[in-house]
Amino acid sequence: MAKAKAGPLVTDNGNFILDWDFTFKEDSQMPWDEINQSLMMIPGIIDTGLFINMANVVYYAEKDGSVHKI
Repeated sequence: MAKAKAGPLVTDNGNFILDWDFTFKEDSQMPWDEINQSLMMIPGIIDTGLFINMANVVYYAEKDGSVHKI
């Protein structure tokens, strides 16, 4: 996530980059395929950067250094 930026983040090609902060709940099942498809249907969206159906296991770290596996 871009912190303390002054204005929107724009690529060299003039495209805007949107940071989306997901609220994570271990037991939630987000419909990522549907979210990705809906975003890609919006005119002007080039790509989402969501890695759909690419991993079977996810590891994430907390600020305290603990690591969780999903």
